[in-house]
Amino acid sequence: MVLLALSSTPVGADIQRLPVPRTVDGLTRMLHPKEVAEIKDLDVTARPRAFARVWTRKEAYLKGLGTGVAGNLSHDYLGTEAHRAQAPDGWSIRDVTAPDGFAAAVAVRSSTDADRPACDFRRRRLQPPHPTA
Repeated sequence: MVLLALSSTPVGADIQRLPVPRTVDGLTRMLHPKEVAEIKDLDVTARPRAFARVWTRKEAYLKGLGTGVAGNLSHDYLGTEAHRAQAPDGWSIRDVTAPDGFAAAVAVRSSTDADRPACDFRRRRLQPPHPTA
């Protein structure tokens, strides 16, 4: 899977396969304390989707900042609820519809809070190249 985001302002995008429970258990502690609590309050079967949702938001945002996952995953609260990302000031963070078994998000920086960009999401299925004759 590939997710591309293009913008005249800083932008980040991420798509991830839903993790196995062992991965959720091992990495959840790296998130913001409120996100950790939200995930722990969920039924075990709902945790991978919630974790993937917040993880892709974090990665998209940190890529937009230019730090990537080397940035502090616990610093900003982005939330785990579906379609309810909490964006830091000056940012717009949106979940992107992804194929079953995946989660995806895009983060776009705007110059001012009142000037948050409208995001235009378009999905395209890339076809493998045709062999030449």
